[in-house]
Amino acid sequence: MHAENGDPGGQDAVIEACAVSSGYDARRVLCELSLAARAGELVGLIGPNGSGKSTLLRVLSRVLPCWSGSVTVRGRLLPDYAPTELARVLAYVPQTEPALFDFTVRQVVMMGRHPHIPRMAAATASDYEHTNRAMALTDVAHLSDRPITMLSGGEHRRVLIARALAQDCPVLLLDEPTAHLDLTHQAGVLRLLARQCRTERTAVVAALHDLNLAADHCDRLLLLAHGRILADGSPDAVLRPEPLRDAYGADVQVARNPLTGHPFVVPADPEPAAPGGKRPRVHLICGGGSGSDIMAEMVRGGYTVSAGVLNRLDTDEQTASALGVTCALEQPFSPIGDAACAEAESLALQADVVVVSSLAVGRGNVRNLQVAGLAADRGIPLILVSESPIAARDFVQGAATSLWLDLERRSAAVLADTGDVERTVRSLSREAKPPDAA
Repeated sequence: MHAENGDPGGQDAVIEACAVSSGYDARRVLCELSLAARAGELVGLIGPNGSGKSTLLRVLSRVLPCWSGSVTVRGRLLPDYAPTELARVLAYVPQTEPALFDFTVRQVVMMGRHPHIPRMAAATASDYEHTNRAMALTDVAHLSDRPITMLSGGEHRRVLIARALAQDCPVLLLDEPTAHLDLTHQAGVLRLLARQCRTERTAVVAALHDLNLAADHCDRLLLLAHGRILADGSPDAVLRPEPLRDAYGADVQVARNPLTGHPFVVPADPEPAAPGGKRPRVHLICGGGSGSDIMAEMVRGGYTVSAGVLNRLDTDEQTASALGVTCALEQPFSPIGDAACAEAESLALQADVVVVSSLAVGRGNVRNLQVAGLAADRGIPLILVSESPIAARDFVQGAATSLWLDLERRSAAVLADTGDVERTVRSLSREAKPPDAA
């Protein structure tokens, strides 16, 4: 493991940053940061919000200039590449990219072939082959004739990844490639990137929010905080309590994933509640990692917490298990059945407050929103967390949006950030508490 500035990587690096500083206007974000990625290596960038992950990817892709230091691709300085030359060796998937025109999915993915098509020439059979293969690998082939403006957030994300794969470059940079994806596609995209490294010898650098997904799929992790690299090494070397506490400012526990053997990170065991300090019961409806932070905060605060319905092996289910949170559970990758739904309804109706995280909603878990609706019907205060628009998280053709908007109308609070949940629960509890008897 390397600390502070990372390891430039030597002559075998396909892409390399040396002592790079950069930022926006007068605000410096990256501080003399160095890193390298080799052919066939999947490198995960991890770290808290604002640590510099997105800025680093923008610098590596030449979207943002270096203030000092240098970036080289295949041993050649980044500014020395003409735009088309660079597009033949480096593909970049940003965190967001608005869909402004009604191009079809096939047309968007084919755009990845443009650097390889001579000016005034037509696409070749090879270009169509690359396009078709990229769409198949990212599970968007069935959407090939649909306008990009008519896709869900997760579908749009997979199309952008397909375009980058069709570009067929030795370097692939991705900013939060699993954002807006459901549980199945999150793991599928990372498996695809790992296979791309193995079979095509691509150097992949990806900013990842979920530490446990990163641990399971990445060859190497770079832990960023305050624009510097705090740790650089294998998942075992980086995912340790000390550097994670330094980066995130919170204690964590690191265990072993029983299925993969890789590190598994959960918030540290909470301190026991103070004697006589009874807190309300909170039921959390979440999934895909959207509720782990809320769950940990509630347990740390001494609340009695339940959750569900969650699929077994879901990131939130694993966090709940580590924290001893009672859950209504369904089998892995299975839609919510009647028994699990009934158990979740029972837990929700026993709660003093129900919290719904900013979860992605598909056919398999849409019944969770119905559980929240039942709690609202019974007069239980409802808190919704909406870190991104429901339309970007709706994978059931508008059904989730309709249910969510109805919940908003009946909720006690709609929050833009998970950090406000505990304070809001506490406030609602004070309002609901009857005055002491005279």
